Amino acid sequence: GLSEMLSLDVLPAVGLACVLALEHAWHFEHFNPSNPSRAETPLIWYLGFYAVFSIFPFVFHRKFAGKTGPWAAAALAGPLNFYLVYAVVRSAYPSQVPGLVPMAFAVPSLLGFLMLLKRTPIASSARNAQLALFGGAALFFITLIFPIQFDRQWITMGWALEGAALCWLFRRVPHPGLRLTGIVLLVVVFARLALNPAVLSYHPRAAFPILNWYLYTYGIATVCLFAAARFLTPPRHLVLGSNVRPLLYTLGTVLAFLLVNIEIADYFNTSGTVALTFQFSGNFARDMSYSIAWALFALLMLIVGIRKQIAPVRFASLGLLGVTVVKLFFHDLSQLDQLYRIIAFVVVAIIAMVASFLYQRFLAAVEKTNETKSTIPTAP
Repeated sequence: GLSEMLSLDVLPAVGLACVLALEHAWHFEHFNPSNPSRAETPLIWYLGFYAVFSIFPFVFHRKFAGKTGPWAAAALAGPLNFYLVYAVVRSAYPSQVPGLVPMAFAVPSLLGFLMLLKRTPIASSARNAQLALFGGAALFFITLIFPIQFDRQWITMGWALEGAALCWLFRRVPHPGLRLTGIVLLVVVFARLALNPAVLSYHPRAAFPILNWYLYTYGIATVCLFAAARFLTPPRHLVLGSNVRPLLYTLGTVLAFLLVNIEIADYFNTSGTVALTFQFSGNFARDMSYSIAWALFALLMLIVGIRKQIAPVRFASLGLLGVTVVKLFFHDLSQLDQLYRIIAFVVVAIIAMVASFLYQRFLAAVEKTNETKSTIPTAP
């Protein structure tokens, strides 16, 4: 009320901070999880404060239509109160589907987003910020369903989906914060899957290879990285003056390559193995699977690099193909019998010939294009 009367945009944020401090002080001092029968009172207070801060800017929409501060307090009231509400609900009303709590919190944020989309004038300078705040809050709760309902890899998948969703939302609501947050989340997802060895021991080896949790975890993260790069088409691709699309495509390609190797390693591991391990000797089928998979992956990268005319992708594919040939000559062939050596040579040679043929066609097309351009007479 004072914010509306005195036109002080900072008052809602100050009020929210004070209320949160009071709530947390009381919760950690007086709430007893072992006595859930007394959980109704704090739950009512937490939800009541959340409702007050979420609703009040809509009541005075005309007054706050061109401002950002009151809407920021309203949008953040849900995420900032969520922990307390969830802690009370989890202790007092245990359930097999705790994901219903963030699902319920997502509904007011979505409704607020839709109301602002209809009521705030398009010409308003604060419209994008308002939509970004409520849209981001809604996506936060939607993706929070996965890590709360599940665990381990589902946390990573939730972050990946949220990152891609924020980049998609940036196309509709061009607020830089959405794009930056989405990219940061996707980079964290990549680090968690590619640089965290603990991820390989989340679950024992399943009875069925290939169709396992590695496939959907790394696969969904890879798709989210590629999708985010597709969403950020020019002129949306610049973050702090740098083009982020090559970064997202590179991270997605690395995850896809890791997935191929992980699936091969998992296929040749024994059932029930606690942690996945990579071994590159002692098994002919496994060693050749790595070599052939690397060669095919390099060939696929070369095709993409030629079709999209992206030189770094072509060079990376040729480098990977070169590593594969070196591995074949100096590692695989020393462990193979005569017949298997011939088979290995034939398979890798066919892939290398196809790659060479495609690259020669590409170079010929480039030379023809350059000759055509050079013969075009210039205007006097």
